[in-house]
Amino acid sequence: MIWNKQTGKKYYSVQEKIKHYSSMLERKDISLDKKKLAKQRLIELKAIDNCLYDEPTMIITDDKYFGNPSSKLRACVVVGVDNKQQLLACPVRKRTIKTVILENDTDRQMDSTVKILKRKDVYETKNISGLASLTSGDKKKIKAIHGKK
Repeated sequence: MIWNKQTGKKYYSVQEKIKHYSSMLERKDISLDKKKLAKQRLIELKAIDNCLYDEPTMIITDDKYFGNPSSKLRACVVVGVDNKQQLLACPVRKRTIKTVILENDTDRQMDSTVKILKRKDVYETKNISGLASLTSGDKKKIKAIHGKK
């Protein structure tokens, strides 16, 4: 869980949400509408959790993994998976003069720094508004730079 001190909001990882919605389905005091919603959300969240990451993929994680002392949401691109099935991720930052500029989002770029993340640290991309998905051109550039073919 990430708690943003500035906004006062809590953000839960995909795996934390899976646990929450799974427990909702087991409870007897939950209405049928809420159980239906929980089933639908579980399908969506399990698809995110089971992603193979064989292509560069935009995800959200905690910024503390990239050196920020306080927890907040950070967009990053998974460029591969190591032999322990941990994600190799590069942070996406506001545009500067270096690294890969994303085609659909000219205000952001992908740094060349690679950090190792556990799958439990992945959040939904919907938590950052205006975040564009990667184009085939973005994926091609990322593969060329990071050697993932």
